[in-house]
Amino acid sequence: MRRDVCALWLAASVLLFGSAASAIPVAHLQLQSQPGDWVGQGGSYDIVYNSSFDNVSAQIRRTLPDGQPAELLWVLDSPAPGNQFALLFFGTDQLGIPIQPGSYSDAQRADFASPGHPGLDISFQNRGSNTLTGAFTISEVTFSADLQTILSFVASFEQHSEGAAPALFGQFEYRVTGVPEPGTGLLVWVGLTLFGAGRRLRHG
Repeated sequence: MRRDVCALWLAASVLLFGSAASAIPVAHLQLQSQPGDWVGQGGSYDIVYNSSFDNVSAQIRRTLPDGQPAELLWVLDSPAPGNQFALLFFGTDQLGIPIQPGSYSDAQRADFASPGHPGLDISFQNRGSNTLTGAFTISEVTFSADLQTILSFVASFEQHSEGAAPALFGQFEYRVTGVPEPGTGLLVWVGLTLFGAGRRLRHG
């Protein structure tokens, strides 16, 4: 009977925690570049990066003194034909606030933004900006409980390289998939099953 309880504990552990190993970061980048825009070269792109096959790196570059994330970076690349290398920076560190849903205007190049300016920097196919202006809107951003891992991020943006009028417009979505939190029903089922096994062990 003890073996049955151990087996149930093992099954519960797999159900509750085993899915973490199957976490798959996925990023979706859409770009619409106006003629004369340096970074996008006037093209349109719609690319999905799946970490099962592609390089999908999400990093918290800067934090506030209290540890809350304030600048995020994604490094994206794919072995598929054609250059799909991209770097995306979004920051609120120079605003003195954690990165959070909202609209941010008067952005400057992220790593060189002046106090009072949000940070933005979108590079594509190894083309980047020395200076830029722009704006972005974050509609969703979530982190792990310890604030060390980006779990989701959704934003739209407009970027002008070197102060030029032509713009690079884009939408970006990032999610870590395959890590569902255990639902109440599952937790109740596991609890009742283990309780029943314990009763049988005591009376068996």
